[in-house]
Amino acid sequence: MDNIKSGNVFYCRDYTNTDVMAPGRYDPIYEDEKLAKIALIDYDGLEPFVDKLTGKSKFQIIVAGEDFGCGSSRETAPLALAAAGVKVIVAKSFARIFFRNCINLGQIYPLEMKHNFDESVHGLKAHVNFEQRLFHLKDIDYTFGSLGVLDSIYQVGGLSELVIKQGGFDCL
Repeated sequence: MDNIKSGNVFYCRDYTNTDVMAPGRYDPIYEDEKLAKIALIDYDGLEPFVDKLTGKSKFQIIVAGEDFGCGSSRETAPLALAAAGVKVIVAKSFARIFFRNCINLGQIYPLEMKHNFDESVHGLKAHVNFEQRLFHLKDIDYTFGSLGVLDSIYQVGGLSELVIKQGGFDCL
C-alpha cells in the first residue's frame, strides 16, 4: 500500500446508496473499463462523477456524509468506484457491508471520520497519509485511527490475498 494517497475530492451527501453507485440494471459486469463507466452514474451531484466521453473519473477521493454505501450488498459498488480511480472514501459513517466489501476487496480505504464537510470541498485536492494517520483538506490536518486487524487485510490487497499469503484456503 502506498503510504500517501492524493487526489481530487468528489462530495456525496448522506445516505448515498449502492444503487446509485452501480445500479443493478448493469449487472453483471466484470471488466474494469465497463465498471468505471457506471460508477455513481445515478448520483445527482454537482457534476457527473465519470466523464461520459473518456469513461474515466478525475476524482480519487470521495468525502461523504452518513451511512455511505447503504442499500444492497452488491460488491459491484466498491468495484465500480475503484475501477473509476477512487482510492479513499472519507465518510461520517458507512453501511457495514459496504465498509467490509471495501476492506475485503483491498482496493478502497474506507476512512470513517466525524466531519463537517459539505459541497464546498468538491473539486479540492486532498491527501491521506496512512503512516502518520493524517487526512489533509483545506489546509487542515485531521487525524484518524487505525482499523486494527482490518488494516492488514487492506494492506495486502484484500481478504483473498491475505488468505493466499497465509498458506491458501487449506489454513481454514
